[in-house]
Amino acid sequence: MKPEVEKDNIKILDQTTIDTEPQPRKEIDDAALLALFSDIMGQSTESALTSLSKKNQLDNVAIFVDYDNVYWTLMNNYSHDPNHSDPLKNLFVQLWERYGQEQVRTFRAYADFEKIKTELTSLQKKRVQIRHVYSNGKDGSHRKNSSDIELCIDAIEHTYKDPNVSCYVFVTADSDMIPVISRMVYKGKRVELFYLSNSVPKHIDMLTFANYSEDLLSFLNVSVEKVTIENYVIEALKIIQDWHIVNSSKDLFLGNSYLRKDFTRKLSIPPNTSSQLLENLTVNKLVEDGVKLMSSGDKKNSLKLTDEGTALLARAVDTAAPSKE
Repeated sequence: MKPEVEKDNIKILDQTTIDTEPQPRKEIDDAALLALFSDIMGQSTESALTSLSKKNQLDNVAIFVDYDNVYWTLMNNYSHDPNHSDPLKNLFVQLWERYGQEQVRTFRAYADFEKIKTELTSLQKKRVQIRHVYSNGKDGSHRKNSSDIELCIDAIEHTYKDPNVSCYVFVTADSDMIPVISRMVYKGKRVELFYLSNSVPKHIDMLTFANYSEDLLSFLNVSVEKVTIENYVIEALKIIQDWHIVNSSKDLFLGNSYLRKDFTRKLSIPPNTSSQLLENLTVNKLVEDGVKLMSSGDKKNSLKLTDEGTALLARAVDTAAPSKE
């Protein structure tokens, strides 16, 4: 008979030995654990403080819209009215949605409202403060307006009149706004910028001057369609030909400005595309300046088809005509 085992040994007869001594464990470095915990808490605290700081800065907001600049850029390039009937495409509705009516202290729009086709009552109902700034009355690249200057002066003055405003929002397509944006940042204000990417000069990184920036094309859900000028050439030639048929006996002449507007209306293309289309017709010698004699005896320059333009239109019409069997 095998001898009895002492209780302290716990070695059972004919069975596997059970070792009751504790296995060695890998010691945890208390200093490393503390450092890890501090790092996690530090990151969380920093993130929380950053979010809190941003939220506090957005509690008092002032919005300044260079409406003259934004309106004409959107209309000329995309036929998009900033005061769109669709709330998702409406500049003012979307800005109110973004910043909230309880946080906005002032909301101003600057433009020559005699030239812009916008209902002032509609803007006033949206609680927009209208600032009328007259222009020189000309169109296109010859048009000059000082709305951006008025806006900048008002924004700087506003920092003194209401120092509690912590965030300034600028809506513009003009790089001339960079100085006022920089000044706001130096004053410790948060600056948020809504811009148009195709209008910002390529050599100026305007976005680096603001704390936050967003392209108006995405903000307003603007439909951006790639336009191929060549697709409109035949229709444009037909418009010119039809105009002369209707007005040949009248004291009227066909000018560049009228024709561009006619292209925009009849072809449903943006004004800038109409200008490019007319330039294309001229460069390719499909249209030229003719002379029309008025009943008064005066002679007026009037655009007309060249022989090449007339021939191209005739071939297109023949091709489109159904074949006769």
